[in-house]
Amino acid sequence: MAETMTQTPAAALKVTTSSKWIWLVLAVVVGLAIAAMPTPHGLTPIAKYVLAISGFTVVLWATPVMNNGVASVLMMGLMVLVGVRPPLALSGFANPPWWILVCVLYYGFVMKKTGLAERLSYYILSLFPGTYNGILSAFFVIGFVLALGIPSMTVRTAIMTPIAWALVQSLGLPKRSHGCALIMLTTVEMAVIPGLAFLFGSLDGPVVVAAFQAKHLPLTWAGYAQVLTFPTLLLCVLILVGNQLVLRPEAPLKTSGEFARERLKALGAFKQQELIAAIVIVISIGLWTTKLPSFMIGMIAMAIFALAGILRDEDIGTGVSWTLLLFIGGIFSLANAVQDYKITDWLAGYFVPIAQHITYSTVLVMIVMSLIMYLLRFLDPSAFIAIPVMFLTTVDVTMAALLIASVPFWLSYENFWIAMGEGITANEGFTSGQRVRLANAYAIIALVVMVVSVGYWRLVGVLK
Repeated sequence: MAETMTQTPAAALKVTTSSKWIWLVLAVVVGLAIAAMPTPHGLTPIAKYVLAISGFTVVLWATPVMNNGVASVLMMGLMVLVGVRPPLALSGFANPPWWILVCVLYYGFVMKKTGLAERLSYYILSLFPGTYNGILSAFFVIGFVLALGIPSMTVRTAIMTPIAWALVQSLGLPKRSHGCALIMLTTVEMAVIPGLAFLFGSLDGPVVVAAFQAKHLPLTWAGYAQVLTFPTLLLCVLILVGNQLVLRPEAPLKTSGEFARERLKALGAFKQQELIAAIVIVISIGLWTTKLPSFMIGMIAMAIFALAGILRDEDIGTGVSWTLLLFIGGIFSLANAVQDYKITDWLAGYFVPIAQHITYSTVLVMIVMSLIMYLLRFLDPSAFIAIPVMFLTTVDVTMAALLIASVPFWLSYENFWIAMGEGITANEGFTSGQRVRLANAYAIIALVVMVVSVGYWRLVGVLK
C-alpha cells in the first residue's frame, strides 16, 4: 500500500469522457486567462506564465482529467516551454525532501509487508479496557506509534480502519449507530492526525522541509517537534473527549480485550523480518534527531531492507505510489520556481498588509491562518499546494496553524482518508450527518488548540 491521495476531488466526481473534456477546457481557460492578463507590477513575463501554468495545473490536479503525476510532468514541461530553466523546472526531484519522501514511503511498505504494523496495533489494543474511551485511546496510541515508522497516512488508515471495523462488528454495534460512527470516524482521525507531531510522521513533512528550504530557514527534527508535538497531542486528546460528547453512543460499552488477543495470537511468533524492520526503524528515528542528512539515513535503511530480503525487486515498482512521487516532485519544482521568480514576494504584497493589521495579536494571526486553510482545503484537498504557498508568503510560525488545520472533513473529498473509511465500511460505518458533526468538532478544537499553543510557544521561547 502507498499514499494514493493524488486525485483529490476526482473520487467524488463521476468520471466520464465528456466530463474530462469539460474540466480540461476549464483548465485551459484558466491558464489562458491568466496568461492574457497584463504582467502585474513586480513580476516578469516568465513569472506571469508560471502563474498561468500553475492555474492550469491546479485545475488538472483537482479534477479527473488525468493522472496527477502525469499532470505534474506536463506542468514541468510547460514551464520549460515558457522559458524556465530546465534545472529549476525539474528541481523538485533533486531536492533532499523528495528523496526523504521516497525513502520513508518504503519504511511504511516494509512495516505493512512484514506484519509489524498489524502486530503493534493488536498488541496496543489488547492493553486497553473495552470501553469507548479505552478503545478510542488505544487507536490514538496505535496511530501515534505507527506514525514513527509509517509516514503515509493512507497506509496507517489502511491498517487501522479494517481493524476498527472488525472490532465494531465483533462488538455487535449496529451499522451507522452513534457508537459505530464514533469508533470508525475517530479511528480515521487517529490514523492521520498524530503523525503531524513528527517531522516525518506524515507526508506533509517533506513538503514542510521544502518550504523551509525555499525560505532558507533551518529546520531540524527536534526543532519541529518542539513546535508541533504538544499542539498535536493536545488536538488528539481534545478530539477523543469532544467526539464522545458530540456523538454520544446509545449505550455504554463494556467488553473484554479478547478480540485483540485472538488476532494477535493468530499472527503467530515474532518473525525475523519483523525484528529487522523494527530495529532499523528505531535506529532511524534516533538518527533523524541528529544532524545527519535525513535522506541519507533513509537510503541506507532501504539498502538494509533489500539485503534482508524484505524489499524485493518487484516491490520497488509496486511498493510505493509513483503517481504520488511524480505529483509531489512537481509540487516541489513549482514551489522552487515560485520562489525563484519572486512570485511569493508579489503574493506577499497582498497578504502582508492584511497580516500587518492583525500582527498585534499572534493568537488572531493563527486563527485567521487556520480559517484560511479550512477554505483552501475545499479547493486543494491534498493540502500539498496550500501549505507551501501560504507559508512562503507569511510569517514562519504560521506553519503550525497550517498543519493543525489541514485535515477538515466536512465533505468526503476534502479528506481522502475519510473517503477511504467510507469505502472500507461500504458506507455502513457512519452517515454524512455524523461525519459533519465530528468535522465541526475538529474545526473548533483545532482553533482552541491554536489559542492554547501560542501560550505554550511563549513558555518554551519559540515566541517572544
